[in-house]
Amino acid sequence: MIKKRTLLAFTIIPFIIGYFFAQSRENTVINTPLQPDFYNSNIQPNDKITLASGGNIYSLTENGVNQVTKNQNIIEPVPLGNNYVAIDKETNFSKMIEFDGKGNVINTLFNGDTGNIDTMNWATDPAVNNGQNKIAFVSDKDRLLIGAPDNALYVYDLSSAKSTNIAKPDPYSGGLAHPVWDPADSNILFYDYYQYDPKTLEPYSTVMEYDKQTGEIFPLTTDKQNAFQSSISSDGKKVLFIIRNNNAFNVSLYIADFGNNGLSNEHLLATGDFAYPQFSNSDGYIYYLMATGNTGYNLMKAQIVNNKLSGIVQITSGSNLLGNSSFTVSKQ
Repeated sequence: MIKKRTLLAFTIIPFIIGYFFAQSRENTVINTPLQPDFYNSNIQPNDKITLASGGNIYSLTENGVNQVTKNQNIIEPVPLGNNYVAIDKETNFSKMIEFDGKGNVINTLFNGDTGNIDTMNWATDPAVNNGQNKIAFVSDKDRLLIGAPDNALYVYDLSSAKSTNIAKPDPYSGGLAHPVWDPADSNILFYDYYQYDPKTLEPYSTVMEYDKQTGEIFPLTTDKQNAFQSSISSDGKKVLFIIRNNNAFNVSLYIADFGNNGLSNEHLLATGDFAYPQFSNSDGYIYYLMATGNTGYNLMKAQIVNNKLSGIVQITSGSNLLGNSSFTVSKQ
């Protein structure tokens, strides 16, 4: 029942409360409890994949697998230079922690433990910009100030150690989620906006674009598309995103062109149980989480040929990756 539990947190609960309740060349294979097997030779050259498994950070390249931390309880790791930022998920709060390359805790960027269960806070979905000086994340830390018990969008400035609110959720909407930076334009930030249709009371999500230069926020997808979990290519010209179907365990993966007028030339790539699609640094390749049947998720790689997925191979096996923990693709 791994998949159903994690997918519930990943697809349904964000609508309700907006917090968490969302074969190698060198024969490098790791076989430990709650950890997948890694097939790192299938990774594209120059790609570095950072993911969490069994509560720890792993760094993968085509040349090997490095377990960064041990005995942790973290999800959603992202590289920050030679360090890593990840979310420590506790029962009633979370922390955003910075680790060095050897897995040592060197800084706590956010601590939701106030000592009082009524005022404890969550932070999740960290995303580091291309300049490595800002971290976007979502949190309910100002819920009393904004009058909405849901996650709002923030940008943490590493030089000043201060966070700035970028976007606020509508009250009881489920909040905001999954910020991603445009690698080619540090002024552009995408995120998921969750809401209920006032007429049908049905939940939906849209991918939003925030432009730092103008301060404008506008939707890139429609309410009817019910889109989420976008990713932007390294040249800033392509976007991947997922659309929910009527079946909660079956979604559609799309690719589109991205420009000054938003998204265009949208194409359906595949339908299945997908999560967190990401572009490779090699043109035409992508990575994504996928589950088959009543299992957890594996990390996959595919090539896009004639707007379809081709040459699909596994980066992990064992179905032990969680649907509420994203991964990151960066350059080595």
